Amino acid sequence: MQGNKGSYQGFYINLERSVRRREALEQRLSESGLAGKYLRFPAIDGSAITYGPDAARGTTILGCTLSHLSVIKSQLGKERHIHVLEDDAVLHNDIDRVFEKFVEVKRDDEWDILMTDIFLPPDLYLFKFLHERYQKLSATGSISFLDIGSWEFAGASSYFVNKRSMDRFLQMMEHAFPPETPYDLRIRELAKRGELKVFACFPFFSTVSELSSESTISGDFTHVLPLTEYRRAFYVSADLKAIAGDLEALCTEEADTLTRIYLNLVRCLVSPQHEAF
Repeated sequence: MQGNKGSYQGFYINLERSVRRREALEQRLSESGLAGKYLRFPAIDGSAITYGPDAARGTTILGCTLSHLSVIKSQLGKERHIHVLEDDAVLHNDIDRVFEKFVEVKRDDEWDILMTDIFLPPDLYLFKFLHERYQKLSATGSISFLDIGSWEFAGASSYFVNKRSMDRFLQMMEHAFPPETPYDLRIRELAKRGELKVFACFPFFSTVSELSSESTISGDFTHVLPLTEYRRAFYVSADLKAIAGDLEALCTEEADTLTRIYLNLVRCLVSPQHEAF
């Protein structure tokens, strides 16, 4: 299959054995009219490789990193931005227009990575900022691009890479970290050092599917389900009532008195009437 001739080329990373994920993603891309923009890139099975002078057995985390880096290596010199997806990504139909808008407002020398959604830290004042921004943008149907270089973000299920940044990006990602450092945390660390210019579109124009709880990196991923639901809440087409219900179902234990005090404190602090000091 030939790639598209537009401003970017899309790839989705998928293990050969992950047939259900591949079929689900391909169906979503087809239903959204995006199938022609994305090519499958076979993932590297980290558990099937060895690395280093002692031939240490690889891991799924290393396989994930190598898979992402291999996609980018394959596009060196192609003079086109790329969009990299993991196979649990869900894209909004307007994802291409979001990227077009981004490259209109940002010169190529002003960005390296554009995330279309991320895991967000459960930081109180960050939530307040995002909540207010989300309401304003939703009211006008607008989008903003946030510099997340100082944020404690995670996740790399959907992101664009600047065509002019690829070689430098690869050099830093391959040589600045121990092999077992997760791929998304490498990006975060380089952003915090100021060595990568990383942005996120907001609201998010991608999210993760229900299959994300069956992580191919670390097995059962249910321990992060609450943060996954929080992440989904800022998706542009999020069903907020359903997400609120899902979180309530995850948190069934009765709160003790101290916990109730803390929860009420949080409610006060995120109120529009509260001012940080």
